[in-house]
Amino acid sequence: MSEFYQPLIVGLTPRDIRHHYDVKKKLPAHDKVIRPLLSASLGAFVFGLKSDSELLKINNDILVKDRGKYKLDKSKECITGHEYLWNATAWKRGSIILILKKDFKFDEIFKDCYTPGIVSTPNSGNSLSATKKCKEEVEKGNIGICFPASNGIEWIQIYTDIKHRDKLFGIAYKNCQERDWE
Repeated sequence: MSEFYQPLIVGLTPRDIRHHYDVKKKLPAHDKVIRPLLSASLGAFVFGLKSDSELLKINNDILVKDRGKYKLDKSKECITGHEYLWNATAWKRGSIILILKKDFKFDEIFKDCYTPGIVSTPNSGNSLSATKKCKEEVEKGNIGICFPASNGIEWIQIYTDIKHRDKLFGIAYKNCQERDWE
């Protein structure tokens, strides 16, 4: 398998609540991690959200249909009041993709993240179109951030070129809380 398909991964929930949180409640990662990433993003999309889903109905004020996916309307508040969109698990919402410029500084973001690593199976838990979008953005010189469809807010995958991924891993290792191997 090519290293191109092995993004950096960091957790957004601490070990004690990793998979056990109320999907409709606000968590620290909403403001400490998601808000700065979303604010800096060049675009934000949801891939794999079904047109008849409850999530689309309750978030239709911020989701705009865009050629087989939905684009988040960043001119509106997309986090507070929309926590369930970010937290939904078990393929209820699809993959959320944020596109960032490669020069985005992750140092402060990583201080509120957990357990950095490298993903060897990034297609698992995501729609193929979401993974494809991240890879396309890497080819354009950008970063693709993926909130997997299967896991809610527990993890994000950071797609970038190998050299930059390795640099970000060093920054994550230095700044993230909790490391599985310690």
